[in-house]
Amino acid sequence: MKNILVPMAGFENDVRAMEAAYSIGASFAANVVCLRVSPDPMQIIAQAALSQFGSAMGNVQLIHAIEEEGRNRSIAARKAFDEFSQRVSLPASALPGGPLTVSWQEIEGDPVADTIVAARYSDLIVLGRAPKDAAFAADSIASILVRSGRPLLLVPEKPLETIGLHIAIAWKETAEAARAVTAAMPLLSRAKRIAVISAKETALASSKDLGPAARLAEQLAHHGFSPDARDVAIAEQPVSKVLFQAAHEFGADLLIMGAYSHSRFRELVFGGVTRQVLLACDLPVLLLH
Repeated sequence: MKNILVPMAGFENDVRAMEAAYSIGASFAANVVCLRVSPDPMQIIAQAALSQFGSAMGNVQLIHAIEEEGRNRSIAARKAFDEFSQRVSLPASALPGGPLTVSWQEIEGDPVADTIVAARYSDLIVLGRAPKDAAFAADSIASILVRSGRPLLLVPEKPLETIGLHIAIAWKETAEAARAVTAAMPLLSRAKRIAVISAKETALASSKDLGPAARLAEQLAHHGFSPDARDVAIAEQPVSKVLFQAAHEFGADLLIMGAYSHSRFRELVFGGVTRQVLLACDLPVLLLH
């Protein structure tokens, strides 16, 4: 993971995202790019048109308000970057993987679309969970996940003591989950402990059959890992709750999982594990569609 992208929203959790990117990047001598995409005039006009039906302000007032909000978020993002850069300024010899670079980039455009383009030239995207109406709220993160083709690390609002030392894999026999495990191999190779967790919806055919978690653990053992295998029963609980609880019981500081094995529309209407993760997971989660 040599190229890490941190999209900057101008909210407090930008700091958490930079901390996570730095922690991971230090192991790989990575190039961490903190990207701020300010809405361009066309984006501002489009946003004002969408917002006017729920606002007492006129179009001109809305445009000025959106412009001002964008400027304030850009100022906040740059301030957070500058303060973070000063705080983590370490000599290259102090980093486990060698020299790491952290740089700033600011452009005008479509915050989601331009982030997706930049993400395709990166090995990893690191995002802090943003407020509901921010540029990188749940629906925008979903678009980046589905359209970028890159793994995305979503970081919760709380400070992180470690990340990637104790990794839990939320395993399901889907292409998305398989891709997520492959993308996470560089992180798995540096973990001290690994657990494969599979939510068991039905009983195994016989006691001699390997469950999905055990089968993946066996495959990972050929790579030199020694993962635990845990099949957990769903019962009447949501799958997301069962997986989060099992990850916490293991002591995970990172969860790996595939994203959107069902369509985004179905998850929006009926709910789903991916959507619950985007909205509420209190662990760092590496997702890949």
